[in-house]
Amino acid sequence: MGLSISELAMKFGFSRTIISRVYREYRESGKTSNLRHRCGRKKIMQERHQRRLTRIIKRDKRATLPQIAADFNAGPSTSVGVRTNQRNIIDMGFRSRRATRVPLMNARCWAGVPVFLALQCMCFAHFY
Repeated sequence: MGLSISELAMKFGFSRTIISRVYREYRESGKTSNLRHRCGRKKIMQERHQRRLTRIIKRDKRATLPQIAADFNAGPSTSVGVRTNQRNIIDMGFRSRRATRVPLMNARCWAGVPVFLALQCMCFAHFY
């Protein structure tokens, strides 16, 4: 590109120290490497474990998290906790579940409606 270290720093928004360090590493070894992908805790569940978890979820869509964890731990893989399963289920995109249909008013609520309406009629009778 033919830019100075200061011009590169302004253009890309990095500090001059970072750019100098990367440039020096490139001059000395001929390459730059980013080993950041190696740091952090290793994943407990591998790709095949996630596929197995997907099959368990699709088999019984109404299963609770403890049931899913019990089914998963019954297999040959490593034992995984409920919270880890929940985290992986959310990461895989199984975030939302189908809502169960519940009537807004049950029989007990409907039983009180005539009494409520009668009281309303008595209270507002003088307006009519």
